[in-house]
Amino acid sequence: MKGITRRSFLKGIAGLLGLLSLSGCTELRLPWSKSSETKGELIDGFGTVANSQDRWAYIFDVGACIGCRRCMYACKQENNVPDTISPLWIEMFEMKSELPVTGQPSEEDLKGATTSYTESPKEGRWYLSAQCNHCANPPCVKVCPTGATYKDIDGLVLIDYNKCIGCRYCVVACPYEARRFNWWKPEVPAERVNELVPLRPVGVVEKCTFCVHRIRRGKLPACVEACPVQARHFGKLSDPDSEVSKILNSNRGFRLLEELGTHPRKWYITRGEKWLE
Repeated sequence: MKGITRRSFLKGIAGLLGLLSLSGCTELRLPWSKSSETKGELIDGFGTVANSQDRWAYIFDVGACIGCRRCMYACKQENNVPDTISPLWIEMFEMKSELPVTGQPSEEDLKGATTSYTESPKEGRWYLSAQCNHCANPPCVKVCPTGATYKDIDGLVLIDYNKCIGCRYCVVACPYEARRFNWWKPEVPAERVNELVPLRPVGVVEKCTFCVHRIRRGKLPACVEACPVQARHFGKLSDPDSEVSKILNSNRGFRLLEELGTHPRKWYITRGEKWLE
């Protein structure tokens, strides 16, 4: 009988955890795991305190986006993302005009998308931004064996880099492919380092944090501020008078892969118009 290799065993376990996370399993307990639940106010390592009354929402206006990628570069600069991380925390897909804009694109639609375009905006094209959705029901949290990936009391899905062992179960479990692994030692020029954001070591996973170090201080995420056409909106869904609450109440929106029950905190709308001649 042919013996199983360590590599095959780990791949099998990762696949099993991914299936469990999407099957509706509410909690997965492993002998070495810690509870991912947090109680009270939690210092998250970014020098901020979570407020349990807050619920965040991110809105991306597909109708307004011109695909300029300024959001991607602003994110990289703000969050100390090294050149060795590829793709970046935010990805921008160029989509063909015959694909649906007012509803969720199918997996077949996304196969025709590209991130390698060199000019934008283009006639007959629209642009879809993808990043961590900070799901209300995050599969990544359920499969993390050490509690490194956790959902904070304000709904943000964050990573404790000191607890991350690099198993990448969360990478497998995430249906949005929003997580990145540090295969090499990250190097960020000293003059570019943002001291509010910790530098991640080699061997850990990282991803979009919704700029937790900014939003908990009353600022907008860097990508939202950088957008030249106001295609990005962010705020507290827990506040009925906030901009995001008003937008979602007056515009039809969709979320990616809603059928999986992950309940993403990022919505897509088509309120704006392209800046085309």
